[in-house]
Amino acid sequence: MISKLYFGETLPTWALWVELLSAGLIVVLAGARLTRLADRLADERQLGRAWVGMLLLATVTSLPEVVTCCTSVAIGSPDLAFATLFGSCSFNITLIVWFNIAVGGGSILGGRKSAHTLTSSGGIFMIALALTGITLTQKFHSRPHVAQACEIGVCALIAAAYVNSIRATYHLERAEIYTAVRPLDLAPRTPHLVTKIVWLSLALAVAAWWLAQTGDVLSSHPIGWIGRPLGATFVGACFLAVASSLPEIVTGLSAVRMGQMDLALGNIFGSNMFNIFVIPMCKVASLIRGDTLLMAGEYFHADRNIVAGLLPILLTAVAVGGLTYASKRRLLRLGPDSVLIALFYVGGMILLLASA
Repeated sequence: MISKLYFGETLPTWALWVELLSAGLIVVLAGARLTRLADRLADERQLGRAWVGMLLLATVTSLPEVVTCCTSVAIGSPDLAFATLFGSCSFNITLIVWFNIAVGGGSILGGRKSAHTLTSSGGIFMIALALTGITLTQKFHSRPHVAQACEIGVCALIAAAYVNSIRATYHLERAEIYTAVRPLDLAPRTPHLVTKIVWLSLALAVAAWWLAQTGDVLSSHPIGWIGRPLGATFVGACFLAVASSLPEIVTGLSAVRMGQMDLALGNIFGSNMFNIFVIPMCKVASLIRGDTLLMAGEYFHADRNIVAGLLPILLTAVAVGGLTYASKRRLLRLGPDSVLIALFYVGGMILLLASA
């Protein structure tokens, strides 16, 4: 965005990459401290770490997706918004592979809290709702009022599913905590904890807005070595998704180093649920912009977004299997679930690039 204003029509590709990296660096620095703050909050308030990761950590680290996607819709690029959301969901699941590399010893998913199975399954359900909304909108595209009703209905179901998943996870972990923690185990309160979280959130939001503007320019900017632009779907599902997932990377690896795997996994699965919860926000942004439909039109490619949405469902299904069945097998220090996640993710990115 800044480079476009500076270079004008002679905008070089490298300048856009510099902007993306700069904005991403701000996201990393702002998100680096969130893990310890979230862990401290769990101790002070007797909250389950899976729930804190799902709600607080996932919400704050997903602010880039909120700003990126709502900004993309506001500037008339819903394709980029959906690709970013679905791509971020896919990339978040691949963080399990990186955590597994850091820890080693086979699968890191087996034997974890049942709350993770609940949130990961909730993510699959919400993504399936989003894909259903795309399909219905395309089917009734010629009847705008019916298509509009389908979009609003699906957005309402997504919001309800998210709220109920949060509620169910809270009660599930709360019951476990009351049987394991005594009131005297409460940690002393940290001063200005909420204020620190708010300032970090603002920094993430500003950097995410910068990412959205730069990514939109990159999606239509000709790339010399391939002879064409990368396209909104690929840029959103790959580059912007990775950049906006940087907070999850930093906070997740920090949690792993602290030995708080439940916090890291709660952040992953909670972030995916929150990503899909952004779709109702995008619908509001499209209505404010004056667009009748969000999931249809000249700048929305349903077939590509359906492929982009099926990939996180596949990856999360593998993760659910890993949570349910604690495999003792390992390949290069990794569990079989991590190997499958890595292979499916690479294959999905290749498919998206080929269809761009």
